[in-house]
Amino acid sequence: MSEINASIVKVENILSLKNLRIPEYQRPYRWETENVRQLLEDILTSKTFGKKQYRIGSVILHDNNTENSLDLVDGQQRITTLFLIKKACYKEDILSCNLRYNHMDSYNNIKSNYAYIDSWLDENCKENRTDYFKYISESCEFVKIVVSDLSEAFQMFDSQNGRGKELEPYNLLKAYHIRTMEQEVQEEKIKCDKRWEEATQYNATPKKNDPNIDILKQLFEEQLYRSRIWSRGYNAWNFSKKEIGEFKGFTIDKNHPAIFPFQNPQLLQHLTSKFHKNILLGTVATQNRFVNGDDEKIDPFVNITQQIVNGRPFFDYIETYVEIYKRMFIDINTYQLSEFKEFYYTFCLNYGVSGGNRKNDEFAFYPKKDALRRGDTYLREVYKSLVFVLFDKFGETILNKYFKVLYRIIYSNRITQGQVKYISMVNIPIKFFKIISDAKSCTDLFQLYQFLPNDNTNFAYEKRMKNETVRRFIMKGE
Repeated sequence: MSEINASIVKVENILSLKNLRIPEYQRPYRWETENVRQLLEDILTSKTFGKKQYRIGSVILHDNNTENSLDLVDGQQRITTLFLIKKACYKEDILSCNLRYNHMDSYNNIKSNYAYIDSWLDENCKENRTDYFKYISESCEFVKIVVSDLSEAFQMFDSQNGRGKELEPYNLLKAYHIRTMEQEVQEEKIKCDKRWEEATQYNATPKKNDPNIDILKQLFEEQLYRSRIWSRGYNAWNFSKKEIGEFKGFTIDKNHPAIFPFQNPQLLQHLTSKFHKNILLGTVATQNRFVNGDDEKIDPFVNITQQIVNGRPFFDYIETYVEIYKRMFIDINTYQLSEFKEFYYTFCLNYGVSGGNRKNDEFAFYPKKDALRRGDTYLREVYKSLVFVLFDKFGETILNKYFKVLYRIIYSNRITQGQVKYISMVNIPIKFFKIISDAKSCTDLFQLYQFLPNDNTNFAYEKRMKNETVRRFIMKGE
């Protein structure tokens, strides 16, 4: 291998490089305002609490002797953003280090992000912009890696970004939230990591050949992310790395008090939860979701659509919904939610099997296994998200009253549409999530009945539904 030099350097060391260059093979500058906001706020938080060093990330440079340049292999997004911050703080020329961008997309994003940075600084650092950037220059650091061989630079980039085995978006969240646990002992961080990894390899059956289930992948892609978006009244698309900010919130510890008034309710909830666990547990009862009592891993103080609190509260939040998901959709032989689970495995999973010969429990270990058609899978995930949110808010008793109603509402698309596509299920559920989200009592859920199919519904494609039992139930509820 050729020589590789790695060192920890201050940001100013990188920004002052005169031969820094963006090579033609680099992708455009594509950071969005959410990425920029996160960087600005992280730096401000570090500065506010007097940290002497703050590690921003790493940068991989190719020492290009042919062009006499240091080519940016990895780190372009952060470095470009830092130049924009510097320009906004000092009104300096953004191209002072001879950086040239090869795509029009880069210039468009530079323009919009600069306007955002200027506005953010006005709001947060109006009187001391130069102090803000002085902290960036003198206290913020990069891991600087310089490689003389381009192929090795790319190899390091692949390793750094997990391209050999693409990291799931949720694993980036694990790293982020563990980093926020500054005040926690190492043992607590290890416990959180262990809980997380167990959820990615859940052993649902004693059978040797049955694969483990990655519950976190399922939860983040469907029952958590899309439910949160739908509940706010927006179209919910796929969960990807671009959306991980949905699960980043604010940190509560002695170094991170609430900054804005809107954070006070989450602060109170966090403190109440801690007080209950440490002092009141066993003496003051909270309402359970399950009729026969909740598992100790289920936090009574969380809800799916809440604002995220970073660190251990986030891991408690996730563990709660891992446990609920297991009891609703995987552990079919348990007594909890038995009425719902019998219905779910009969009407959501088994109906698509020709002749109905396959046993229900064969589906238990494949949460996203296709039914008869791909569109049925889209319907099933929407239905699961709706009953998941309903159960989270009102518990088992109310779920038992409404899970068939929700099924008929969602699955009526199976026989009223010629084809159920993913894009068609992006916005259809919004009104149903809104009813559940806005409901002040279970009486408000009665609104759902107005969306049930009836004698006036156009069941144009009912003949495509081969299972007479399911077709009749969707159409007539019997």
